[in-house]
Amino acid sequence: MRVLLATDGSTDALTATRWLRHFPLPGDSPVLVLTVAVVVEPPVRAETLKHLRDAILADARRIGDEAERLLGSRGPGAELRVSEGEPRAEIIRAAEEWGAELVVVGARGLGGVRGLLVGSVSLDVARHAPCPVLVVKGQPQGFRRVVVAVDGSPDSLEALRFFTLLPLPGKLRVRLVGVVNRLRIPPLAPRAAQAHLRAVVAQLARERRAEVETALQHAAAELRDRVGAVELAIPVGRPGEQIVREATEFGADLVVVGARGLGGVKRFLLGSVSEEVLRAARCPVLIGKGSSSGAGGR
Repeated sequence: MRVLLATDGSTDALTATRWLRHFPLPGDSPVLVLTVAVVVEPPVRAETLKHLRDAILADARRIGDEAERLLGSRGPGAELRVSEGEPRAEIIRAAEEWGAELVVVGARGLGGVRGLLVGSVSLDVARHAPCPVLVVKGQPQGFRRVVVAVDGSPDSLEALRFFTLLPLPGKLRVRLVGVVNRLRIPPLAPRAAQAHLRAVVAQLARERRAEVETALQHAAAELRDRVGAVELAIPVGRPGEQIVREATEFGADLVVVGARGLGGVKRFLLGSVSEEVLRAARCPVLIGKGSSSGAGGR
């Protein structure tokens, strides 16, 4: 699996680098460490601009070297690349040109209570990268418990497939979460029709729960022989909110969710559920998207 690690030397990026050491990857996975040099508005004198540019590029190379060191056993074979430009555009361009199968970025937290939120660079990379994206937040805690959101949609199944192709540790605990939306009777519905509408809503809820349960059972069958424990959860409510709640309750080290792309040119954009999970989860989030056929290595 071709893994692109984007780093700028920030605390969040260093956390992502350290966490990548624990993430289960095929042993022969090539790693590209990318740093982006952002050159500020040029001074009047060309000579001053050259010194400034050289200093910024040297610092970017230093950041890349530090990331290589922090990667531990994965560092020595890593390819280092320094590019110039706008970070989010350069990360996406490098992912496309290098053929990345996973992009890893820090969450770029804002500090304090808001430190768990996702910064604009990370969010844009998650939205537009042509492959799965791992956004790392919180403190590295190994890889022990994972929540995987499964609703039977193509996007969630793509995320599940990517996850199952990883060399998962045998003691891993996995909670598969399928959320049933809470259906409500329209508030302005005629009183005479409310009994009928309640029956329809109840029937739809039963059908949706059956669909979700079937999807979870199929997902569990793919995982049970490969990990330590698999459990199912079918909460009722808003999907993003319930997925985050399950992850917090479970003490998850990772949440896996589908991108819920829109198809066509917009196939790499995030849907509202995945974006809500990405913003609110307190642990790293893996956004599954694109083809996972290369997850076993090229």
